[in-house]
Amino acid sequence: MPILLLAQSDAHLSLGAAQGPGAELDRRACEQLDIPVLRRPLGGGVVWVDPGQLNYFFIFPAAAGVRRAPELFDRIAPWVLAVHAHFGLEVEVRGGQDFWCRGRKIGGTGAASIGHSLVLGGSFILEAQWTSFADCVAAPSAGFRAWLKEALEEDLGSWSRLLGRVVGPEVVLDACPALLHAAGWDVVVTRPTEAERRAMTQVELEDVDWEQPVRRRVRAGIKLKAGAFLTEQHWPDGHWLRVWTENGTFRRIAGSAWSAGQGDTLTGLQPGSERFDERLREMAGAGAALWGERLSETAVWAD
Repeated sequence: MPILLLAQSDAHLSLGAAQGPGAELDRRACEQLDIPVLRRPLGGGVVWVDPGQLNYFFIFPAAAGVRRAPELFDRIAPWVLAVHAHFGLEVEVRGGQDFWCRGRKIGGTGAASIGHSLVLGGSFILEAQWTSFADCVAAPSAGFRAWLKEALEEDLGSWSRLLGRVVGPEVVLDACPALLHAAGWDVVVTRPTEAERRAMTQVELEDVDWEQPVRRRVRAGIKLKAGAFLTEQHWPDGHWLRVWTENGTFRRIAGSAWSAGQGDTLTGLQPGSERFDERLREMAGAGAALWGERLSETAVWAD
């Protein structure tokens, strides 16, 4: 039988299966804030988990006949939409793995084959608490961290923010079985056995390897959401660039070669466009070719 595991957790950082903690996180900040770091067998980037979320994991054994992550996502997405709608949030699917509401990302998913099962996980973000997450991400500068906090505040949604009220995890948990049944599932409600609880605890106690030689998942930065990235590069000559890209255009740029106001003139422009080239020449003068190369080197547009 397929299993849906619903769970809450204390605050921690969850690394994707192929990520290295030393590349993605600030070890000193994690230790000072006493934020545990775990590695999950599911894909994707760094995920912040805290008690303000109700996490869900769909576990489909091979016998259930679902073989690929996109197929499993299509199977569970109507239920995720129904849960949000039950509490007054009209949510849409984007990118085959994310959920959006009123122009903000309100949830994402990751999937992997584990043993003989296909597993897909995500969370209902009831209350957003992003400060500790931003403080623990590896950042080349204080400015990068400040932009990250701004991006999280602007682009990610939570139930409490969108509804104007707090919905407790217990309330959502109580509604889930009926909504599953309404979606055509036969539901048997159980709790983890004592042996399963011990197994979960043992996994949580395993330390991550901070010295693991793994490159950062997003070169020189972090993925903010589908199609949006924040990156920063520094060069031996003392110059630097910080770039926020979104949906194929520059959302924001800062660098050592020009003022903040000048960087803003590139907002909304596509790289290589006539207007972009013109603005860059105005900003950098004889150094336009060099800074064009450095912008190309720094900006990230897709996974």
